[in-house]
Amino acid sequence: MEEAIPVTVITGYLGAGKTTLLERIIKDSLEKGRRIAIVMNEFGRISIDGRIIEGKGIRIAELSGGCVCCSLSGEFASAVEELIGLADPEWIVVETTGVAEPSALAYDIKNNIKSLRLESIVTVVDADAISRFPVIGHTGREQIELADILIINKCDLIESGEEKKRVRPIIKDINPHASIIETSRCEMDIGSVFGAKKGMEAEKPGSITKNPHKGIPGAHETGFGSFVYSTERKMEHDKTIAFIENLPEGIYRAKGFIMTEKGSFLVDRAAGRTNKKEFKNDRTELVFIGESIGKIEKKIRESLDGCRIRP
Repeated sequence: MEEAIPVTVITGYLGAGKTTLLERIIKDSLEKGRRIAIVMNEFGRISIDGRIIEGKGIRIAELSGGCVCCSLSGEFASAVEELIGLADPEWIVVETTGVAEPSALAYDIKNNIKSLRLESIVTVVDADAISRFPVIGHTGREQIELADILIINKCDLIESGEEKKRVRPIIKDINPHASIIETSRCEMDIGSVFGAKKGMEAEKPGSITKNPHKGIPGAHETGFGSFVYSTERKMEHDKTIAFIENLPEGIYRAKGFIMTEKGSFLVDRAAGRTNKKEFKNDRTELVFIGESIGKIEKKIRESLDGCRIRP
C-alpha cells in the first residue's frame, strides 16, 4: 500500500494574507527542491510563469523544480486523485476560501480520501483587523479554533504596544494549543509550515469527527455571495480607487485588476484597507465578496460603469 501524501490546509479570513503565504511557500519550495502541489480555487491571483495543463477536473501550472499550482474545477476528491496521477507531489498544500470553515475539508481528507493524510491546519490571522474589530464571527472563530499553527500576520500595521497586547490573548482564548508565529507580510521560516502534525486523535468533539457540511473548500458560505465585474475599457484611476475605498456596506472583500490611464494595477480591499501595486493586465477584472450581495450588485456595476473612460 502506497504511503498517504501529507496535506497542509491553509485557511484564514478575507484579506489576512493567505496569497502572500502561498507565494512564499512556492518560492521556498522551488529553492529547496521540494516537490509540492498548491491547490486553490483559482490561481490567477498569483503570478505564475509555467506551462498550463488542462485535466478533467483541474488546471495545473507546471513550475520549475517539480512544483505545480493547481486550480480545481471538479469535485475535490476526484480532482485531487487526478492531480496525484499527473504531478506525483510529495506534499500538497490546499488553500480554502476566506469565508470557508475548514472542518468540512478536514473531514473529507480524514475520512473519504485514503491517498491523503491531513498533516496540519495553518490559519493566517489579520492582526490589525482583530485589533480594530475584536469580535470574531463564527467562521473566523472556527478557522482559529482548528489551527495547529496560527500566523498572526500584518503585525507591522499595529502601531501601539497596547494594540499588540490585545491581539494575542484574543487568539489564545479561542485556541490555547496552537503554535503562534507573528509576522509582517508572512515573512517566516516556511519550513515550520511543514511537518506540524495534526492531533487527529485528540480532536475537539464535533469539530472534525462529524461532517457538518460535506463538501469542498468554500462549502459553508451561507449568506455570502460574489460576482465579477469585467471590462476591456480603461478606468479613471482616481475615481475607481475612490469607489473601491468606499464600498457599500456588506462588501467584505474586493480584489482584482484595474486598467487605468495611469497604468494597470492589482488592487485589494479588505478590513478597511486598500492595497495597490502595479501589475500588467489587459483588462479590468474585479471580484466582490459580501453578504446579501444580490441587493447591491447592480449599484456596484453601475458605479463602476461610471468610472470607465469614454471612448
